[in-house]
Amino acid sequence: MDWGFFQVVNHGVSDEVIEKVKVDLEEFFKLPLKEKEVFAPLPGGLQGYGQKLVLNEEKLEWQDMMFLITQPPHARNFTFWPTSPPTFRSTLDKYSTELKSVSRCLFDAIAKNLGLNPEVLCGIFKDHQRMRMNYYPPCPKANQVLGINPHTDAGGLTLLLQVRDVQGLQIKRRGKWLPVEPLDVNIGDALEILTNGKYASVEHRVIVNKKKERLSIAAYP
Repeated sequence: MDWGFFQVVNHGVSDEVIEKVKVDLEEFFKLPLKEKEVFAPLPGGLQGYGQKLVLNEEKLEWQDMMFLITQPPHARNFTFWPTSPPTFRSTLDKYSTELKSVSRCLFDAIAKNLGLNPEVLCGIFKDHQRMRMNYYPPCPKANQVLGINPHTDAGGLTLLLQVRDVQGLQIKRRGKWLPVEPLDVNIGDALEILTNGKYASVEHRVIVNKKKERLSIAAYP
């Protein structure tokens, strides 16, 4: 697993739930800025809606985002969960719950591949889950910005859902940035450390399209 990315098929998440979460997310990001800013993070906080049009290590990061703790249910702070569209909360709850089952199956499979008790990785990562919902507006000077600067994910796994079929994800392979088709899972730093490099985390970034917006949901179990 030295590429750090793989695709999951027959994952069990219903098409209805996937399509509904895509629609609700698009509807939320279409809202006027004042309505979205109602769910802005508290000073020093992480949860909520925000814009990240700021200069980072390499280029200006060109994105809006919503970050929420989604699992376990008692850890949710609904102050930051959008109420528009009206179905947003129930839709995200269903999607989050189904992803919880997917992540447990993935950790079980990885543990078995490593010759470990299937409960080992699930015990380490427990049932914690966070979600980052990303909106990348089109940019006429797309070569001067990035959706997200190069990075690796810190946790165990990242389950990625691309809302629109607009290419933007790139991974670094042998010193070159390679565009990849929409994928479902990438390995995080924590899992690379725990598996002694057998499952490798990979550096990746997101580029911006000149004419089309791009949306994605990244879940971190």
